[in-house]
Amino acid sequence: MNLRPSCKAGQGKGIMTTSIQGTVEYVIHRNPSNGYSVVELSDEEGLLTIVGTLPELTPGEQIEVEGSFVTHPTYGEQLVVERFAFCQPEGVRAVERYLASGIIKGIGPQLAARIVARFGEDTLRIMETDPVALAGISGISAKGARKIQAQMLEKKELRDALLYMDGYGIPLPLAMRIFERYGASLYTVLTTNPYQLIDDLTHVGFRIADEIARRTGLADDSTFRITSGLHYAMMQALEAGHIFLPIGSLLSYACELLALPEDVIAEGIENLSFDKRFVNREVAGVRVVYLATYYYMEMETAARLTELARKIPLDPELVAKELEKVQSDSASLKLDEWQLRAFRLAITHGLSVITGGPGTGKTTIISAILRYFEAQDMTVELAAPTGRAAKRITEATGRPAKTIHRLLEYMGKPEGGIDADAPLRFVRNEANPLEADVVIVDEVSMVDLPLMYSLLRAILPGTRLILVGDADQLPSVGPGNVLKDIIRSGVIETTPLTHIYRQDAGSDIVVNAHRINRGEYIDPTAKSKDFLFLRRGAAEAVQDAVIRLVSKSLPDYVGAEPTEIQVISPTRKGPLGVEALNRILQNALNPPAPGKKERNFLKGTFRVGDKLMQIKNNYQKEWLSDDGHTRRSGTGVFNGDIGTLKEIRFFTEELVILFDDERTAVYQFAEADELELAYAITVHKSQGSEYPAVVLPLLNVPAPLMTRPLIYTAVTRAKSCVCLVGSPETFQQMVDNNTEQRRYSSLHLQLIEIAGAH
Repeated sequence: MNLRPSCKAGQGKGIMTTSIQGTVEYVIHRNPSNGYSVVELSDEEGLLTIVGTLPELTPGEQIEVEGSFVTHPTYGEQLVVERFAFCQPEGVRAVERYLASGIIKGIGPQLAARIVARFGEDTLRIMETDPVALAGISGISAKGARKIQAQMLEKKELRDALLYMDGYGIPLPLAMRIFERYGASLYTVLTTNPYQLIDDLTHVGFRIADEIARRTGLADDSTFRITSGLHYAMMQALEAGHIFLPIGSLLSYACELLALPEDVIAEGIENLSFDKRFVNREVAGVRVVYLATYYYMEMETAARLTELARKIPLDPELVAKELEKVQSDSASLKLDEWQLRAFRLAITHGLSVITGGPGTGKTTIISAILRYFEAQDMTVELAAPTGRAAKRITEATGRPAKTIHRLLEYMGKPEGGIDADAPLRFVRNEANPLEADVVIVDEVSMVDLPLMYSLLRAILPGTRLILVGDADQLPSVGPGNVLKDIIRSGVIETTPLTHIYRQDAGSDIVVNAHRINRGEYIDPTAKSKDFLFLRRGAAEAVQDAVIRLVSKSLPDYVGAEPTEIQVISPTRKGPLGVEALNRILQNALNPPAPGKKERNFLKGTFRVGDKLMQIKNNYQKEWLSDDGHTRRSGTGVFNGDIGTLKEIRFFTEELVILFDDERTAVYQFAEADELELAYAITVHKSQGSEYPAVVLPLLNVPAPLMTRPLIYTAVTRAKSCVCLVGSPETFQQMVDNNTEQRRYSSLHLQLIEIAGAH
C-alpha cells in the first residue's frame, strides 16, 4: 500500500497526508525517554526517512505509517508520523527476513531459514501458539521455544493495543505511554475509568480523559466522570490563585463543565467530602469547598507561623549596644525610627514582617540585620522565590542568596496526578531541617501557599524567620495570598515602611511608584530623566516606538544590551499584547540570517539567540549548571524562568536553553509548548525581577486589567528608566482604580483563630 502523497478525507483545508507501508531498514536514532525516533524505511519506491514518536523498532519489521511530508533544512524530505501500525510480514521471504533481522532474541539468519523451511507461511502462527512444534527445529530447546513464544506474544500485544487505541482516536505518543503504564490492563482502564489516566500519567488532563471516555462510551453521569470533573474544577481554582471556592461558584462551574444537573453535582461534592478529598467549611458566613490537601496545608502553615512568632527574651541594653556598633561600622546603615523598629522586631521575635515599596530602605534593614547576626556568630540564610530576585538581593547585600527551592534542596514533584495537588518534595523538612539560626526571605509577595508551607516545614522553632516584601504588588502566580493574609491577620509583628530615603529621592521611578500607590495624579508632561511618557494614539505607532526604544534609544541611555530591556504589557492578546509584540521584537532584535537555525512550532518560530521564558512549572525537567568552579545538577524549571536559546538540534529534535542563573536544560521539540518568546512579558511574569529599563505599552487596555496593583508592579520593575508609550489617560485610569481581583484564601482567619485560642 503506497499512496504518497494523498489528501486524506476528512482533514479539510487541503492538508496532504500520506500512508505508506514498508520495511524498517535502519533505526538512525531513538530517544528512549519519549520514543522520538528517526527511522529509514523502504517501500516499493525506495528509501525514505520517517520521524516521530514510535515504538521500539527493529530492522525487518513491517509497519504502516501515516503522516505529512516536510522538508528539513538539513536532512531533506521526511515523513512526520501521525499514525502508526505494525503489519504482519506477507509471504515466506518477508517472514524469513523479519526473523533473520534479530527481532526475536536467539534467532539469527540460519535458524530463521530452518524455521521458515519447516512451517512456511504458517511460521508466525506456530511461533505464537505451538512451542512444542517449534522445539522440533534443530537448535531450539523446549525452554528456548517458550522464550520465543513469549517474545512473539509481547510483540502481538503491543500491535493489538496500538490498533485498539487508534480505533478510539488516541494519538500515538499517548497510546504508547498508556501501553507502557498499563500493559494488558489498558483495556479495562479505558472502558471502565479513563479518568485514571489523569492520576497515573503526566500531561493528561480532564479534557483529554473526558474525550477518551466519550469515545469509549462511558456514561455522562458516571461517578468517575463527576469525581474527576469536580477535582478538575478545584484544580482550575488553584490555577486562578484560590485556596477554596464558594459552593455556588463550584456548582456553577461544574454544571457547565459536565453538562449535568446541579443536584447530581451537589451529590458528587458530598461524596468527595465523605471520602475526605474535599473539605466543606463555612467562611465569613458562606459555605465553601477546599481540596483537602490545601485546607490542611493552610491550617498547618498558620500553626507553624504562630509557633515561630514567639518573642525571644534579650537584654534591651545589649541589643541597643550591638545596633549602635552595626551603625557605626557603616555610614550607609543609619536607621530611622521605623527601620529601628523593624530591626528590633527581627532581633527579638522568631517571626517578623518588613513591608514597603521601592526606596523605603528594606535592603538597608536586611544589611543591618545581617551584620548583627553575623557579629553574634549566627548562621544566616538569604533566599528569594526566583533566581532573578535572589541575584538582586545578592548584589544589594554582598551576601550569597539562593532561591527558596535551592535552599530547601528541591527533589521534584511526584509523577502523576494522584499527588498533583500534594506539596512539593524537598530534602529539607521536619526530619532534616535547615541548619540556620536566621532565614531572611525577600520578595515574599511572590511566595504562594505550597512554597511557604514547604519553607516552614524546614524551619525549627527557635530559628528566626524574617519575611520582606511589598504587599502592594500583585499576588503570587500560584495559589494563596500569603503576604497580605499574614499582614491583615494582625497577629504577626509587621513593620510597614513608607518614607523614601535620600539616595532614591531623585528617582522619579521611586517617587511616582509611591504616588501611584496613593492614587495621586502624575503629570505626563513633566520633565524626567527616568520616568518618561511617549504619547501615541494608534497601536501601530506604539509598536514603532517600542521597537525604537528597545533597539536604539534605551540601550545606550541605560548602558544595557537590547535584550536586557524588558517590554511589559498588561495583556497577552491584541496588537499591543505579549504575543504580537514578541513577534515584532523578535524580528527586530534577532532577525533570521543565513546559518542561524530556527524551528517553527505551534506558538511561532524559535530562533537561536531568542529570549525565551518557561511558562509552566516543570518539576521533572533536569538541568546542569557549570560556572567554571562548581558543577551542579538538579530538576525543576519554573514558571517565569527566562533564558536564551543556545542551540537547536534538528537530528535529535532538541532545544538547549541557558537560563539566567546559568542552568542549562534540554527540551524535546514536543515540550516546546512550555516555552514562549520573552522579549515582551506580562506584568505577572515580571514579578520579582528588576530590569535596567522597562517599556510599558498602554493603549486600549482591557477593563479587568486597568488596575492600580498591576501598573504599580510594572513600574517598580525598572531600575534606571521606565518609559510608558501610548495614552497617559489610560495610565491615570489604572492609577485611579484600586480594585483587585479577589482571591479566596483564609490563612488570615486561621491565624486569628489560633491567636484567639492562645
